[in-house]
Amino acid sequence: MWKYSRAVILVSTLLLPLLGDSYSPVLSQEHQGCFWVDSLGVLYDLSEICPSPRPFQASAPPNTPQLGTGDIQVTLRWATTDDLDLAVTDPDGENVTYFNRAISSGGQLDVDANAGCAEQNSTPIENIFWPPSQAPQGNYTVTVSLYSRCQGSGSIPFTLTLLVQGTTQTFTGTLDESNPVATFPFSLPLQP
Repeated sequence: MWKYSRAVILVSTLLLPLLGDSYSPVLSQEHQGCFWVDSLGVLYDLSEICPSPRPFQASAPPNTPQLGTGDIQVTLRWATTDDLDLAVTDPDGENVTYFNRAISSGGQLDVDANAGCAEQNSTPIENIFWPPSQAPQGNYTVTVSLYSRCQGSGSIPFTLTLLVQGTTQTFTGTLDESNPVATFPFSLPLQP
């Protein structure tokens, strides 16, 4: 309790005057915690001074990588050691993917799992994001593909989480040799 009180006092007396009205606890898809977003849209992690864990926060599983986030965040999860690949095509036709990890519009692949079946992670995650205020407006396409079968056979279920300017959508699907690619179009700003 004292640690929480000290953090609240520190934030309220020292930081809030600097932050103005832009401070708020954030519960986003992949980043839960205490953040500050400045007037330029830059995200600052304030977890060092905020109480942890908060009762409403779920703790991350062990060995969960830190995932980049921003205007757009696309996260792929599956539960086999097979090599699935995540790619996003921006409005100019540039692709963020395992062989092109950063593109001129700001899109970045920061987590690539089970590449070439070398890793053998049974709870893999792949993540592509555009930092705040960098994603161009227009039409995007997310592609999930079965790159390499690393174990057994049968379908590989996956979950795709799309975070676009604070709005989260979750899609599910399966891939196998007869259906090796799934696509999901979206736009910025999101269309109803």
